[in-house]
Amino acid sequence: MAPPPATTPAITAEGIGHAYADGRKVLDRLSIEVPAGRFFIIIGPNGSGKTTLLKLMARLLTLQEGRIAIMGRAVSRYGARRLARAIAYVPQSVPTTFAFTVAQVVMMGRAPHLGMLGIEGAADLEIGREAMAMAGVAHLADRRLDRLSGGERQRVSIARAICQQPRIMLLDEPTATLDPAHQVRVMDLMERLGREQGLTVVMVSHDLNLAAMYADQVLLLNQGRTAGLGPPSEVLDCARLETVYGCPLLVDQSPLGNYPRVHLVPGRHLKP
Repeated sequence: MAPPPATTPAITAEGIGHAYADGRKVLDRLSIEVPAGRFFIIIGPNGSGKTTLLKLMARLLTLQEGRIAIMGRAVSRYGARRLARAIAYVPQSVPTTFAFTVAQVVMMGRAPHLGMLGIEGAADLEIGREAMAMAGVAHLADRRLDRLSGGERQRVSIARAICQQPRIMLLDEPTATLDPAHQVRVMDLMERLGREQGLTVVMVSHDLNLAAMYADQVLLLNQGRTAGLGPPSEVLDCARLETVYGCPLLVDQSPLGNYPRVHLVPGRHLKP
């Protein structure tokens, strides 16, 4: 498939609606565009539809209402192999049912690019080594996944996604189990991949300050609808965040750069 024009959005979602089996709406007529090559972070309270939106983009959930296009092509028109070359998905948690080594898990990312026999060549193995080095797990290559910490497993999942060499990477709270140093390393890595390789990064996060520091665009969801969309400096304002999160917050300017900084206000709460 030829690369799309630079003006083609990486992801387009139009009129997306999704409901639980009991009929409760998770997403309600949501429409967004994710520009190609940008760092796009989705924030919002628990239950606002963040993970559901990400899974719909990855076609891990069946689209109930609306339309999603990946690089200008309806997601329904992608075969599984072609979609896996376009999109890599990093879930919130990594299953450890099977006792694979880190290297084996990372090399699973090459599956969409291999021939019928599924045998990796020297180039594939080198891509795997580079992916492990980027994610900081090269020293764990021979360790079993089920013997790693949650944070280590999450970094292995990111390495596998990098090894997949997608055009778009979808990450669901990838820094939630990481210590501050590894949080920054993961965010710096995503920013670098976007800058050097044109990777589009779509990330769900509960960390408003990481979103403020790294996002080109922020989507703030509330009850399945858009409560704000744009640069962090426009979306992360005090009145909007207090309305969405239902608690008092302080938003000021970070001394480290031209982006907002969000603080919790202890000992107070807004009425439900």
